[in-house]
Amino acid sequence: MSLLVEPVAAEGPTRPRAKTAQRLDIQGLRALAVGLVIFYHLRPTWLPGGFVGVDVFFVISGFLIIGTLTSEIRRTGRLGLLEFYARRLRRLVPAATAVLLATVAATVLLAPLSRWPDVFREVVSAALNVQNWTLAVLSADYAHATATASPVQHFWSLAVEEQFYLVIPLILLASAVLATRRGMNPVRWAFGAVVLVSVLSFAFSVLFTPANHGAAYFITPTRMWELGIGGLAAIALHRLRLGGLAQLLLGWGGLAAVLVSAMTLTTDMAFPGWIAAIPTLGTVALLLAGDGDEHTYAEVTPYLSVPPLRYIGDISYSLYLWHWPVIVFLLEQSGDTHLSAVQVLIAAALSVALAAASKRFIEDPFRKPKRRRVTYLIGVAMVATSVVAATVPWHLGQTKLDDLAARSALTNKHPGALALAPVDPSPVLTGVPIVPDPAIARDDFPLLDRPGCANYDFKNSLTGSACAYGNPQATKTVVLLGDSHAAMYSTALADYVGKHQDWRLKVVVRNGCPFTANAPSEAGVLLTDCSDFNQTALDSVVALRPNLVITAAMSPQSYVEDLEWTWPSRSVLVEGYRTVLTRLSEAAIPVAVIREIPRPALSVPPCLQRNTERTAACDTRRHSAFPSEGDPLAEAADGLNGVRVVDMTNWVCDSTSCPAVIGNVVVYRDNHLTNTYVHTLSGPLATALGLL
Repeated sequence: MSLLVEPVAAEGPTRPRAKTAQRLDIQGLRALAVGLVIFYHLRPTWLPGGFVGVDVFFVISGFLIIGTLTSEIRRTGRLGLLEFYARRLRRLVPAATAVLLATVAATVLLAPLSRWPDVFREVVSAALNVQNWTLAVLSADYAHATATASPVQHFWSLAVEEQFYLVIPLILLASAVLATRRGMNPVRWAFGAVVLVSVLSFAFSVLFTPANHGAAYFITPTRMWELGIGGLAAIALHRLRLGGLAQLLLGWGGLAAVLVSAMTLTTDMAFPGWIAAIPTLGTVALLLAGDGDEHTYAEVTPYLSVPPLRYIGDISYSLYLWHWPVIVFLLEQSGDTHLSAVQVLIAAALSVALAAASKRFIEDPFRKPKRRRVTYLIGVAMVATSVVAATVPWHLGQTKLDDLAARSALTNKHPGALALAPVDPSPVLTGVPIVPDPAIARDDFPLLDRPGCANYDFKNSLTGSACAYGNPQATKTVVLLGDSHAAMYSTALADYVGKHQDWRLKVVVRNGCPFTANAPSEAGVLLTDCSDFNQTALDSVVALRPNLVITAAMSPQSYVEDLEWTWPSRSVLVEGYRTVLTRLSEAAIPVAVIREIPRPALSVPPCLQRNTERTAACDTRRHSAFPSEGDPLAEAADGLNGVRVVDMTNWVCDSTSCPAVIGNVVVYRDNHLTNTYVHTLSGPLATALGLL
């Protein structure tokens, strides 16, 4: 389909174009972009802002694509939408399909069964170009925060581009048609339309990023302006004439902006927001500096055009696609969280080799012009193949996991924590299958019988039945307050009140929200909804006057490493804890603070899947399982009347280590205890709390 607008008769003075040869410096810019991303993924602490390579890619893409579309309008008065989308299919889908199919195969062969559903779900999202929205949803999913990285999560940036290019040609066409009908210049209207889209997108990004940093990073509306500004540069260059000095300054200034961003920006910042303008405008400056055919070696452009960089630029698309699955599967096989020096070399060499082969045998052959109908049929077939290839093992894997969950139950052969009892410990039989099966241990959550109770809703009165366990007519009430490390004990407490009719349990928790008056920050933005929740909880509990309040909290280390949430200082966190505990103490409400459990040194369920006969390989040394400065919540409780600290450490650690398996029960699902292990803690916890 080719839609006609009137050709542009005159635009005023324009810069003549003697030829349409490929700009070699743009390949160098692509090399810079992919190099930043790969270096960041290989050694994130060395180049903390290397993720801005994606922003460089966005600007280059907008420069080339929008520039091509507006040139077509200017030159022919037409915009061939179907041909444009056919070119996109030939350019992108074959290599992406190869990577997705390879990822499916590698997952089946190399990854544990527990990983299959998550990986294959994201393969489907990647194939359908909605991976960015999948990740945006998961960024708000607390349970996903500690999950292992997906080998296809980097497809989010491709999804952003393709969603943008579904829309922007239509906007350009509509603006050109309207301009022609009004007897005005269609390219100028197209320019105005891109300006409008870019301004709206940038404004939304600035406003939305502080409110939801995780989702803002991935969604298309916060990124459209980066592609748009590249397109504006391309349109402007048709009329713009830059002198040598301007190009010199723009080139080196732009390069400095990109490199400084890569060295100084971090994922803790509210990105993209306004901060993304630094590497984005830097890239625009580099594109403007590279225009024209004559450049001196005082400028940056000749150095971006050297053959090695041009070659990396040529294979940059495939290199971007392949490098991340290579890294993820190397880490999967080694069980490490970071690549060793040798693994870095292996990952880099293998990524380049796969990218070179992909460019030679997949990208280039499929980019040759074909009949448009054939192109669309091949594109649809490839996408369908990826979806089916992922969906079949996804379904089979989920069925196996469901079966394991149904068969994973505690018996008298699984004493769990009771095997560590200081007096008369339960015997541990050998040759007994551990529970839960490591393949499902990661999903062994508490509160599964109470939907919505992982985040208490204060529309429900504390005297009501919501998130309550035990006898509704009980004379005594215990309230559980805090984050997911408090909720972790709900199962043991529910077991207790189920056996003691005089007690009732009320669970008032919020995942990711420790019971402190001082809110954490994410990317520099205070999470005031957490402190607001705690204030409401505190007022409600004081009004209820329960017989006992129990609280626990995840360590600051876990908040930083797993959620990237921070407090200004440790003393601020301690002060926040002490504020709420003091209020309860002054109200004469007894409080029990459960000291933080040791943090495992590795991800236990995957480790157990790799070491089925050597579970001790997944243990954590006791001396390294605790932060040196201690538990801030326990410190805050010190010296307060009616507040005592309960230490369950000796029920999860022996004298030398904190085992991954105790009494034939898997102890950890991530930095939390498995719900199955918590069941075995019911008696010891009740005793420690003075309930028995």
